[in-house]
Amino acid sequence: MSSLAAAALRRAVTASGSRTLSISGAFSPVSSRLFSADAAAAEAGSQGDDSFLKPSDAGLIYGRLYSPTAGGNRLGKNVLKTDIIHHLDKCELSPEDVKIDYNRGYYPMAALLKFPSKESFNKAARQTGRMYRLERASRELWEQKPSLDGKAVLLQGVPRNAQADDIERFLSGTNYEPPPFESFIRPGIPEPIRVVLVRFRTKADATNAFIAKNKSFCLNNPVSMRVIQ
Repeated sequence: MSSLAAAALRRAVTASGSRTLSISGAFSPVSSRLFSADAAAAEAGSQGDDSFLKPSDAGLIYGRLYSPTAGGNRLGKNVLKTDIIHHLDKCELSPEDVKIDYNRGYYPMAALLKFPSKESFNKAARQTGRMYRLERASRELWEQKPSLDGKAVLLQGVPRNAQADDIERFLSGTNYEPPPFESFIRPGIPEPIRVVLVRFRTKADATNAFIAKNKSFCLNNPVSMRVIQ
């Protein structure tokens, strides 16, 4: 073989070996395993971060507490959230775990409760006694019911001819939210009663207004007040 042919053969073999090494290195099992492991770790880390950031309500139990009466299920109109929490003192409830379920006339029908666990719900069921009944409720019911959270007061017995400025004069000296006020007529004896809902900026403002103005007069009519929870 001539020296020229031998040199050409050596170049061909060298080029072929280089290509083979390059291809096998790019698609080697070791590289594939490393890539898959890194991707899996990244995905697991991402899922871990998401689950950490999203609060879980797993284990929460919702209930509806009411007092059975001959006229239907009701909750005493003067019952406070704190009364319910003290009554169910073994259940680890806070004011944020209690909502009062009112009907359209703002009569309290029941208390919606959020328990931290099934065990807490079972403790409440044992503590209700004869005075109340406790039944399971859905999370949807809890979320759909708004809570005025003690920042509103119901004025009962407002004269039917009273205007917004008359009500504002009645509320003079309190930190109420300006009109429009929510007003409606409720059945009463001997005649229907006009009721007005007034919102306040804080719970303390609503409580102070109740203390200062309950049983005061609006256009010569005595007006009773009730804080709405």
